[in-house]
Amino acid sequence: MLIEKLLEDLDIPTIIVVAIVGVSLLTYIIVKISGMVVKKKLAPLAEMLNAEIKSTFMAGTYIRILNYGPEIRLRLTLGGKDNPSFLFLELLNPVGFNFRIMKKQALNQILFQWGEEVQFGDASLDEEYIIRSDKPYEANSYLMDSRRLDAVKYFFENNFTSIEANAKGVYVKKANYKDEDLVPGKVGSYLDNLNSFSRM
Repeated sequence: MLIEKLLEDLDIPTIIVVAIVGVSLLTYIIVKISGMVVKKKLAPLAEMLNAEIKSTFMAGTYIRILNYGPEIRLRLTLGGKDNPSFLFLELLNPVGFNFRIMKKQALNQILFQWGEEVQFGDASLDEEYIIRSDKPYEANSYLMDSRRLDAVKYFFENNFTSIEANAKGVYVKKANYKDEDLVPGKVGSYLDNLNSFSRM
């Protein structure tokens, strides 16, 4: 057989290089196809928001929104059979420390052990949410602002799964988004609340 003959003639380093090139090419094709599907889904919304769609290999495909001061990016993942789709809204304005807010659920409390636990100082919120940060004092001071507390309630009431801050900015994440989450009025409300939450 021709294929068997070719395989016999190949040495291990050549097989490894061919495998790496093959996997890289397949990854590139999947990313490009996924980007095209996401772009088609985002195009009507970008037009209505008077925003532009950007695509990079590292950041993926997203809507770049500039009318809120700091840049906001709206990004989608398509998900699949065993993993959910996600809607991300990221405001590129770092707060100087990391934190994550999630609903208190048994699994979250077992898996979510990074950083130190922080309290809102509001008994009903502390009962319902878990917050962890690498700088708990700064996070506590930041999160005690009443407009941020209102935004936290808003996002979780609208089924977002987390609010996080990292070196790039603040972002919110929603699993299994629906078409109604992508209508301009709804997105506008999400953007207003994210802007309110992140404003210094």
